[in-house]
Amino acid sequence: MAEGDYPENVTLISNRSLCWLSMGEGDKALRDAQICRALRRDWPKACFREGAARMLLKDYEKACDAFLDGLKLDPGNTEIENALRQAFHSFVVSHAVKKGH
Repeated sequence: MAEGDYPENVTLISNRSLCWLSMGEGDKALRDAQICRALRRDWPKACFREGAARMLLKDYEKACDAFLDGLKLDPGNTEIENALRQAFHSFVVSHAVKKGH
């Protein structure tokens, strides 16, 4: 891959992750999101994609981690902030259900 192709390819992989999410394919969406994060560690959207994939897979704790990473990179991003809030709520609810509360 040529140096100039790198941002375009990451965008394509991110878009493919979104497509997988739309199709309910959490594992494939997560794989693409993780590729994006590896290629562009400073890109909040890659964190958001990973968090969304983990939400679909009901891995709420790791979804929180991914959204929090994205929010650290882009503190003013309300979309990521709302997703983190939703992931945290889902995490709390899922743990309450497991404990029988």
